[in-house]
Amino acid sequence: MSRLRVDPERSDELVAAFQRRAGLVENHDGFIDLQVWRSDRDPAEVLMVSRWRDREAFKAYMKSNDHRVSHGRIDPSLKAAIQLERLEHLHTYEVMVE
Repeated sequence: MSRLRVDPERSDELVAAFQRRAGLVENHDGFIDLQVWRSDRDPAEVLMVSRWRDREAFKAYMKSNDHRVSHGRIDPSLKAAIQLERLEHLHTYEVMVE
């Protein structure tokens, strides 16, 4: 989970950038899904939550050319406006019921 902070007036732009993403991550081994959440109390806070089979699959994607291409598509002014507050790995939880 990536906890992002962006100026509130650019929050919609950040969400739209995720909606227009290249979709390259979907083809990577171990990828399960990706969701983008925005706080209803603080539109400057956006969470990007991706789920992976295991940490090794996530790390392989993070080192891939597809990851570089995906991030290279972000408008430079938007990229400069985004602050990564925290990157959290929820590796101690397992889905028990869906």
